[in-house]
Amino acid sequence: MKLKELRKRNKLTQKEVAQIINVAQTTYLGYEKETSEPNIDTLIKLANYYHVSLDYLCDRQWISKEFMEIWDLTNEQKENVYLIKKLNSRNSLIVYGYLNRVLQEQEKIFS
Repeated sequence: MKLKELRKRNKLTQKEVAQIINVAQTTYLGYEKETSEPNIDTLIKLANYYHVSLDYLCDRQWISKEFMEIWDLTNEQKENVYLIKKLNSRNSLIVYGYLNRVLQEQEKIFS
C-alpha cells in the first residue's frame, strides 16, 4: 500500500493519520508495515482523506490485456490510430471495412 508515501507527501505523522482515521497509532503502524490490513471502511476513510482511489491506495493496477496492447503500439501504429480518430463516422466505417478485408486476406496467406 501507498500509506507511508501519502503520509509523508502530506507531511503528517503516523499519530496524526491514526487520529484522522480513528485507530490506535500502533494499529496504523501495522498498516504501513503491512503486518495488518485495514478494513474496507478504514481504506475508504484513507482514500477520501488523501483524495485517491482505492485501487491507487492499495497499489492495484487492473489493466485488461486489450488495454495493455494499446500501450505497446509502435509510433507508426499510434499515428494510424490518431488518423482514424480524425475520420468522420462514414469514413471510419469505410476504413474499418477495408482493414477487415486486408486481415482476411492476410489470414488466408498465412494459414
